[in-house]
Amino acid sequence: MIRTVHRAKYVLAETDLILQNAAVHVSDPGRISRVEPWLSAPPGLETRVIDWGSALIMPGLVNAHTHLELSGLGGRIAQFDSFADWLRQLVQLRRGLNPADLREAVTRGIELSLRAGTTLVGDISASGPSWECLRQSPVRKVVFEEVVGLSEGAAAAQTERLRRLLGDLTEDRLALRGLSPHAPYSVAPGLFRTVGAIADERSLPIAIHAAETRAEGRLLLDGTGELRDFLSAIGALPEGWQPPGMEPIAFLESVGALSACPLLVHCNYLDDAAVAQILQSRSTVVYCPRSHDYFHHDPHPVRQLLDAGINVALGTDSLASNRSLSILDEMRFLHARRHDLRTDEIFRMATLNGAAALQFGGVIGRLRRGYWADMTVLELPAETCGRNLQRQVLEGAGECIATVVAGEIAWQRDP
Repeated sequence: MIRTVHRAKYVLAETDLILQNAAVHVSDPGRISRVEPWLSAPPGLETRVIDWGSALIMPGLVNAHTHLELSGLGGRIAQFDSFADWLRQLVQLRRGLNPADLREAVTRGIELSLRAGTTLVGDISASGPSWECLRQSPVRKVVFEEVVGLSEGAAAAQTERLRRLLGDLTEDRLALRGLSPHAPYSVAPGLFRTVGAIADERSLPIAIHAAETRAEGRLLLDGTGELRDFLSAIGALPEGWQPPGMEPIAFLESVGALSACPLLVHCNYLDDAAVAQILQSRSTVVYCPRSHDYFHHDPHPVRQLLDAGINVALGTDSLASNRSLSILDEMRFLHARRHDLRTDEIFRMATLNGAAALQFGGVIGRLRRGYWADMTVLELPAETCGRNLQRQVLEGAGECIATVVAGEIAWQRDP
């Protein structure tokens, strides 16, 4: 029995398939039963029709990388001299946050995400409250527990901590747990292997910040530079620590971290060898366009990654390095700045690619029979025509008025 029918002027069933005056039919556990032109309400007393009017129903937007615990830090870091200086200020600010502050930040981040049309979020949790706050929210989510430690002796303690945190992973259709060994410059080789073993044992996804700055490469190659000074200043660099003498992606390969097909976040600085290793490992790269711009990095190798056949998803990063948690804002920023990217590629990175990255490939990311009814609804100006509609959206047409997750309205703009 059909439960709900969502009708709109346009339905973007696939990244390159638009239906005019169409409807998405949702059946009882929240999956799509049909996508077809709108004729009239189907018979049946239990059918509910939601007519969104002059709007676009599209696959739900996926934010593959963010830090919701930092949602209270927007605008708090006004100036910084380098990435290490930004990190130093971030660490100081985080130390001043209590558990109530963190819960409030995560709750605010969830609301901002839903208002922006996000139906699936990949969140990094470093302090604890993200899992409980997100689990109680209607957004679909993967919560990655962050792991940090350059001391080889930290592996045993971290193993016990992670097993206690993970506990009994009861099935939840809207929530998955994951692990995030923070970065090649903050996690020891043995700890990378420990995290990998736990993830493999429990079939958990992994996210790693990688190749984010030139300073990261310098630290790993010869052990010098601003990141070494930062790590020494906060007491994170063990006595006698020696650099591995290789670039970040090569280092991750050497410790077996690429065998889990992780999400590699940022990847701002890659050479041809690194791109080949990412491709061979079938890892995903998560590109955070406006955060990338915030730090004034060199142009991102996104075009090279896509041409190589690597799965590239989009993320916002946190409000400590961005102005919003909107993937639609990221898409529009890319369209304005990266003329080497096609419209369909931008939409795919924001939907299908993100779904695949977060282990929801084949069940969300497009509007098709059998997929979960995760949808973003954009109100369109009445004069909007169907020709080049995706480009019009990227140029600013459309405002999110509803976010639907598993067939339920998770957020809706007030009338």
